[in-house]
Amino acid sequence: MSQAETGNGTESRTPAAKLTLPTLTTMVVGSMVGAGVFSLPQRFGQETGVAGALIAWTVAGTGMLMLAFVFQRLALRRPDLDAGVYAYAKAGFGEYLGFFAAFGYWASACVGNVTYWVLIMSTIGAIAPALGDGDTVLAMLLSSAGLWAFFLLISRGVKEAAAINRIVTVAKVVPILVFVLIALFCLKPSVFAENFAGADYAGSLFQQVKGTMLATVFVFLGVEGASVYSRHAKRREDVGRATVLGFLSVFAIFASVTIVSYGIRR
Repeated sequence: MSQAETGNGTESRTPAAKLTLPTLTTMVVGSMVGAGVFSLPQRFGQETGVAGALIAWTVAGTGMLMLAFVFQRLALRRPDLDAGVYAYAKAGFGEYLGFFAAFGYWASACVGNVTYWVLIMSTIGAIAPALGDGDTVLAMLLSSAGLWAFFLLISRGVKEAAAINRIVTVAKVVPILVFVLIALFCLKPSVFAENFAGADYAGSLFQQVKGTMLATVFVFLGVEGASVYSRHAKRREDVGRATVLGFLSVFAIFASVTIVSYGIRR
């Protein structure tokens, strides 16, 4: 009897579904694009002008790109670690810190789900008053039902999870791209030039950039999306490539949303 037939070999444990580079990339994009992107124009508009925004995105983008390169290198050098970012923490620093890395990742996912569903329910609440601001009993019940529905679909296997992620990613990205195109069409050069230096803002340019850094770093959470599903990758090197490609795509979207907003006057 062969090793695979006994159920103890690696072939019996290898998942049948294999994720390609485009699929892994959409997982990175889907993990990073969240509710935070919709508050970027307001946050930047309160803190700085176009010049400060360009500097802030350059600094944050460069730093997060280095992190993406770290995940790319780890995926190639330690292909045996395929359980996500916490696997690297466990291998490098032991069981104790590995546990807290996994617990922190789980806790952040829980908070993220709460944020998404509150945003969804509060948005629907504009036409359905019973949902309020996403904090009513009905909103909580519907959110819980939706969350469990997604869980049941994803628990059927990685193939279903990847399919759902593609749909959700498209639903997230397309409206944002439409907004950028509309903003470019409505952009007024005079308004953009007026907001370039941020003359009406208090503090130096350094203080303006400093005020935006928390927002720029926060929106890049999820860059490790491909690493979480690395064991299902068709080719190991695709994990690192997907991380870099996904990051660059999201970086372009976030920066565009912020910059074009400076050329629109209410």
